[in-house]
Amino acid sequence: MDTPARGAEDGVRASGEQRYPAEFTGTAGEYFRIWIVNLALTILTLGIYSAWAKVRKRRYFYAHTRIAGESFEYRGRPVAVLIGRLLALALLVFVILVGNLVPALSLESFSGKALFFAAAVLIGPWLLVRSSKFNAANSVYRNNRLSFFGTYGSCFSVVIRYVWLIFVGILYPYFKHRIVRYSAEHHAFGDSKFAVDDFKKPFIHAYAVAFGLGLLGAILVFVLFSLHAVAGEASAELLPVAIYAGFLALYAFVRARTTNALWNAVRIGPLRFECTMRARDYAWIYLTNVAAILAS
Repeated sequence: MDTPARGAEDGVRASGEQRYPAEFTGTAGEYFRIWIVNLALTILTLGIYSAWAKVRKRRYFYAHTRIAGESFEYRGRPVAVLIGRLLALALLVFVILVGNLVPALSLESFSGKALFFAAAVLIGPWLLVRSSKFNAANSVYRNNRLSFFGTYGSCFSVVIRYVWLIFVGILYPYFKHRIVRYSAEHHAFGDSKFAVDDFKKPFIHAYAVAFGLGLLGAILVFVLFSLHAVAGEASAELLPVAIYAGFLALYAFVRARTTNALWNAVRIGPLRFECTMRARDYAWIYLTNVAAILAS
């Protein structure tokens, strides 16, 4: 993050600016102890402790993320998280019961899918606004809270105007871009609202490149497995692994590129962000984590 602020000794002056790299001071060993306890208690409490596990995990990551020598704080309450999850569970149970009691409204039927989609369009903006307000209000840096000032009405207007793009698969990135932009533009740090420059081109470009790479990869895999079909079942067993690995790599690519596109466009007053996440590093983390999970 770059800022013309004075008095910070660890800032690196460049072109009249001071640069403060984000630092993470946590370790794998520390987090493993938190994770294993969270997992055990979540299992023992049939999932109830998952709300406390989420808060505990976030507090650890926030406390070990530092900018200009100061760490972040997460002040969320586990009970509030639990209530949100119980509401989501109740909604899921309601949908299942309706589908069982009224077969015409089950998710397997066209009318049921249409009704579910309509409900998602109506409820989705409310969930986005409520979760954004909660997460922002409980994220603190230097005793200043983030805030989210979006409303259900403004969010719904964005969704209802662009949700049709979902039905045209290759246009989905445009819908995603509008939602991400809406969320960023309606955040503030203290009294300073986020200003967001145009980032549509690099955002959409990330999806376009991933689509092209995915198509080429699918063709390559099809050709290779067709040529080696004589190898028998061994080749067939490797096909899901190749597909899953390719999907993870493309997901990591899109996530890294779109994250860079967003944060490089965000400014808070005189402050601006600089995000330089490398897609190959992100993909390597995903792939090695999956391999470690499978091996252990």
